Amino acid sequence: MQREARNIQGPSGAQRLIRAALLGLSGGLLLGGLFLAGTGLVTRLKPADCTELSEEECTFMQDTAREMGHVQLLSGASLLALGLATAVLVLRPKSPSSAERQG
Repeated sequence: MQREARNIQGPSGAQRLIRAALLGLSGGLLLGGLFLAGTGLVTRLKPADCTELSEEECTFMQDTAREMGHVQLLSGASLLALGLATAVLVLRPKSPSSAERQG
């Protein structure tokens, strides 16, 4: 039996490993962004528990929860955007090089 010729133009093992690592990173960023944005929504929309707190303490607790939810939402959206950008860069088809276009 003869060995089959390998496709020389295909990506090498190191390139495939880097691509897989970047896709994993992208997936992690997307999942983390979704979780953080969801947590931010819940934090902003859920009323603060003000049992056994004075009116000042309750107001402070509500303001703090609202601002923390805002920061979580922005951070989650940023992670989602970064994950999407990484996925687009890794998954986009490669354009032919100038040598391939001329030949």
